[in-house]
Order: sequence, then C-alpha cells, then structure tokens
Amino acid sequence: ALLGENGAGKSTLVKIIAGDYTPDQGNITITGAQYSSIAPIIARDAGIRMIFQELSDAPTLTVAENIALGRWESTGGFISWKKNRARANKAIEMLGVTLDLDKQVGSLRIGERQIVEIARALSDNAKVLILDEPTAALSSAAAERLLPVVESLRSRNVGMIYITHRLDEVARIADRVQVLRDGDLALLADAKKATRAELVSAMIGRDASDVS
Repeated sequence: ALLGENGAGKSTLVKIIAGDYTPDQGNITITGAQYSSIAPIIARDAGIRMIFQELSDAPTLTVAENIALGRWESTGGFISWKKNRARANKAIEMLGVTLDLDKQVGSLRIGERQIVEIARALSDNAKVLILDEPTAALSSAAAERLLPVVESLRSRNVGMIYITHRLDEVARIADRVQVLRDGDLALLADAKKATRAELVSAMIGRDASDVS
C-alpha cells in the first residue's frame, strides 16, 4: 500500500515505475536487472501495468472487446472474435467475478468497469499492477465487491502497488505499507502491524492526536 497526502509524490513515484517520468537519481531494479530509468516499453515488457483513477476504457465496446483492446487475437490476418472472447473469459474467471462479455462497458457500474480494466491488464500478462485509488469513487458496498478481486490477485502472486486514502483497506489487502511525505519516505512498515495513528502521523508529519 502506498499512502500520502495530496502532493506527497505518490503519482510521480508510480509514473517513474511505469516509465512515464525519468527520475533525477536512484535506480530501479526489475527481476535483478538495474536501470537508472525505464522507458514505457521496458515497463510493459516487464509486466508493469497501471490502472488509473480515470477510466481508460472504450464505453461503446463490449466487455470482451475492451479486454482485448489493442491486442486483438487474429487468424489469417483477420480478427478472431472466438479467440478474443476466450481470452477475455479466462481473465474474468481468474478474478473470480461474473460479467456479461457481450455487455457494453459504458452500461456497467464504475466498480465493474475497473474490474474490466484489471482483466485487460491480466490478459496482457501483468506481473505488477499499480492501482491508483481504485475505491476512491466507489461507495462502501461497491468497494466491498472490488477488494476481493484485489485479494484474489494476491493469491495468484501478482505484485501490486495499491494507492489509497482509505486506511481501513491497508491491513486487509497489503503486506507492507509505505508513506510518502513531501516526496520523501516517511514510513515503511508491516501493514498488519502499523496502527492508524502511526500512518496518519507519518502522512501529516506530527502526532495524530494534534489533529482535531
């Protein structure tokens, strides 16, 4: 889990990992290989995928078409809808959810659309998912439907960086929690042991009891 107040540097950090920004210093290590910076193509080849807070789907296309978007399976130079559908179905099954593959994505609820984006990343052999506040725009009920999907990804050894402001999610889904403040590392701790007061104090830079 990656925490921090607005402007703490969370988005900058994950965009460096995704290859969108070039770091000023330091190194990035991916499966033993060290880089001073990485390009988007390297991040993609390494299986790093970002799920942004703003949806990047195609609302007028179906669930199956969105999952295959940009990586169409083909046979003899023609799109193979059968292969694309099979790949989409496999990705949905991996997440343990039920979605109508023929339904237009634009007609789905926000949480379901996020699941489609996660399924698209999985179908593209994602090894590390960066989830940017996936539950921020969701009701508590909708978040409860999404979190089991995240937990199922953990069980499949998909690495995740999970950005959130909902502190109750941290102990539930994360192994480690890292807090950024003003671009610096303020805390790195076991997510199951870190208390809410410790997390808040690390984020704001003073004792949580000082906040009314």
